[in-house]
Amino acid sequence: MENEELEYHDAAPTDWIEPGETARLDVDGWPIAIANVDGEFYAFQTLCPHQGTNLGGLRLEDRCIITCPQHGSRYDVTTGECVKPSNEDGFDQDMVTYPLRVIDDVIQVAVD
Repeated sequence: MENEELEYHDAAPTDWIEPGETARLDVDGWPIAIANVDGEFYAFQTLCPHQGTNLGGLRLEDRCIITCPQHGSRYDVTTGECVKPSNEDGFDQDMVTYPLRVIDDVIQVAVD
């Protein structure tokens, strides 16, 4: 059920991010990433929680997983869950996800 109190901001047209792709965007001044998982969109923090490596723009693996190129942490973009800790030190913090909706083929994200 959609929370009517959230303020959504236009992020990108739906045809801008192909299935299996992610993109880094600024939404209302917040750096976020959006992933297209089989035609469904998900918004998450663009910087890896481990050491701040940019994740936006990386291809998805195994349908909905993004891997940090710096230390190998793997995250499920649909939930934000860390599914594989860092190779370096075992860091396993989940990443932040953001509410998202699609209105008239425009992806909108609530970042407040």
